[in-house]
Amino acid sequence: MTDESLGARVASLEIEVEGRWDALALSEILIPYHSFLVQFDRQRWVVHARVPDCECEPLHALTKVRQWLSDRSLGQVPCRIDGQPYELRARPIPGT
Repeated sequence: MTDESLGARVASLEIEVEGRWDALALSEILIPYHSFLVQFDRQRWVVHARVPDCECEPLHALTKVRQWLSDRSLGQVPCRIDGQPYELRARPIPGT
């Protein structure tokens, strides 16, 4: 996707989480990427972010999310990048 106002390509990142507090915590981590939340039902939230598609930015954002998953002891969450499913798992813990 191209951001017309910036003339730059951005990647759309969507991560589905359960619970408001997890959604808020993840959104806070992704603030540099203009994150926002959408609530689909009482416990189902999707965190959206727009990540500049330059050299390392998408990888940096995904690294932050993987670390958050590890910190929360969550194995995997549904994720989409530019509308395409993406397997997003917690960082492996060294020695396991």
